[in-house]
Amino acid sequence: MLMNFYLSNSEFEFDIRNIFRIFDLNSKMIFKYTFKADEDELYIIINDQNIDDGYASVSLHKDGVELFAQEGRTSDIEIEKTDEKKHKKVLIKKLVYECLSVYYDYKSSYGILSGIRPGKLLTQAHMFGLSENKVMNIMKETYGVSDEKFDLLDDIYNIQKKYIGIDNDSFYNLYIGIPFCPTKCTYCSFISFARYEKHLVDEYVEILMKDVEQTIIMARLKGLKLHTVYFGGGTPSVLSVRNIYDIFDKISQYENIDDVTEVNFEAGRADTINKELLECLKDIGVDRICINPQTMKQSTLDLVKRNHTVEDVYRAYDLAKTVGFDSINMDLILGLPGENKSDVENTMKSIVEMNPENITIHTLAYKKGSKLYDLLKSFPENENSLVDVAEVAKNYCIDNDYMAYYMYRQKRIKDNLENIGYCKANKESIYNIIIIEEIETILACGVGAASKILLPNGKHKRISNYKSLTDYMDKINLNIEEKRDVLLAEG
Repeated sequence: MLMNFYLSNSEFEFDIRNIFRIFDLNSKMIFKYTFKADEDELYIIINDQNIDDGYASVSLHKDGVELFAQEGRTSDIEIEKTDEKKHKKVLIKKLVYECLSVYYDYKSSYGILSGIRPGKLLTQAHMFGLSENKVMNIMKETYGVSDEKFDLLDDIYNIQKKYIGIDNDSFYNLYIGIPFCPTKCTYCSFISFARYEKHLVDEYVEILMKDVEQTIIMARLKGLKLHTVYFGGGTPSVLSVRNIYDIFDKISQYENIDDVTEVNFEAGRADTINKELLECLKDIGVDRICINPQTMKQSTLDLVKRNHTVEDVYRAYDLAKTVGFDSINMDLILGLPGENKSDVENTMKSIVEMNPENITIHTLAYKKGSKLYDLLKSFPENENSLVDVAEVAKNYCIDNDYMAYYMYRQKRIKDNLENIGYCKANKESIYNIIIIEEIETILACGVGAASKILLPNGKHKRISNYKSLTDYMDKINLNIEEKRDVLLAEG
């Protein structure tokens, strides 16, 4: 199918693309700025000439017949009214969404919220001092959020609000990226290297420690206090114990780990976890680890090239508890090739019986750069609606006293769903809340790692390190200088 869009202002093109992808991931879009609709079978006219005066209209046409028309005013947009650019975009998105809803006979449970962080809008509304009922009405009527998703967002906000607005600009959070993995999972699009020699890891750690040291120095010059540390990847647990001690020794030269609120380590792959590693992590002050099965169905693990066994997951979890970890997260992915509702039920039953403090439920996203994206046709289809499968996972969490505490979405996510982090009471990960809600500075070290520096105007400046391992190791000083220039800029 081909959908044609007529408009006069190219600034809305990106937003219209995102709205269209809610309904159709495969069809082609064409944007035109000269009206010749008689050449097209299917088209939408966006009358945006008067948008600066607060007015726009949209109409849907097929074979020359108008099927639907809608108009609106920016004065109806209440939450984002302080940002003139967003104000206009919200109106255009809303009008285009309503047209496409008629054509496709479908409404997204998130309405026009196509971005990664729908919860930020709810937080913003509360910060404006709007009443609960007012916030609910705006989210549902202006943005089209369903009752169920509003309740989810509201529950998450009620856990997160104690971390929002309290000295957020005085903290920084340190992310340390380890880009090595035992194997590359087919669904993964992260920067990771599965073929490497041990000496390369050691050389990388040497450069990484320089990045860490200089990053901490600049944060201290800025007068920021270290709030959380997060080791991600890749698979950080492929590091040797010596590597890990070296990195933490470098941090400890400048920061007292005992004063850091939370230290996370993505042990991740059960086949990389042993007693020596866990005792090392416990010794240096790590208080939250991840052991991520993704599924407890062995044939699926084999299919997606995740080379560990179900038994490895049980072994790693039991070992972590024996060593003394009382905050363990376990990641799961819904929508893996060929899995049905029964498979997810079996996985959820196994996980809740282990009783980890956190369970993160991801929905599979077809990410460009992953092998899965290129191999879709060769994998078996899922026989159950993923919406129904997600409901099974949610109910297992709720029925076993887990609460949703953070959520984010991704492009090309299956069935327009989301990723949700669940936790036991008072076991939420502060770093996860900070990175999703973008409420504090995150300074990132490592290949491809992205810093997000909180600016005086409340917005963030994103700075990404080199994605090439060679470039990162050869040009580390350039990455460090870029962070320093933004963080220590005047004003």
